[in-house]
Amino acid sequence: MKRLLAAFALMLVWSVSWADSPLTSTHFSDAYSDHPMVQMANEMMQNDIPTTLLNFLSDKKSPVDVRLAVINKIGWNFDGTTMGQQLGEYLMGRYKVKNEKKLIKKLDAGTLAVYAYARAMSNYFDVTAASEMGHQAVKMNKGKSLSVALISALIDAQVYLDNDWSKIYPALAKVLHDGSLKLDMRQEAIDNIMEYINLYSEYN
Repeated sequence: MKRLLAAFALMLVWSVSWADSPLTSTHFSDAYSDHPMVQMANEMMQNDIPTTLLNFLSDKKSPVDVRLAVINKIGWNFDGTTMGQQLGEYLMGRYKVKNEKKLIKKLDAGTLAVYAYARAMSNYFDVTAASEMGHQAVKMNKGKSLSVALISALIDAQVYLDNDWSKIYPALAKVLHDGSLKLDMRQEAIDNIMEYINLYSEYN
């Protein structure tokens, strides 16, 4: 009986930690509720992403912070593929490539970060591939976008949730303390993210 209770307690802690996590608990899109594309994402009644939104998400001329906010507003799901798969297929069609490996070589830093975030939100139980894409986006980040660096760090925080909580807060704090990055995300959105991430500062 004791073993059964211990196993149940462990499962409960595990499930709560995933429901309350860097990717699922940072609703920074609220800071962009005035933007038409975020409003459209909020009004989605089904899992199929409208072509208008897919076009916006894949357009490198669209502000990267707003694109990330759209992904955030669409939110995470349990089926593991919906948003990331839809955006990936749309991007492959747009860039006329047949697989993800070739697609990544075609994307600019901002769009790659958006795609990485969509992949992570679609399957937050396994963000290894999304994390690698985020790192690649940071390497390509010649425009010094804080949004690109911060979303990569947020994906990494999800990785650390499963193995080392002491790395969660420093990952994002390092980005915010990097004076070379361009502040291209609304302060309210940053504050929203850090309100949750600050909970892990005690493990640092």
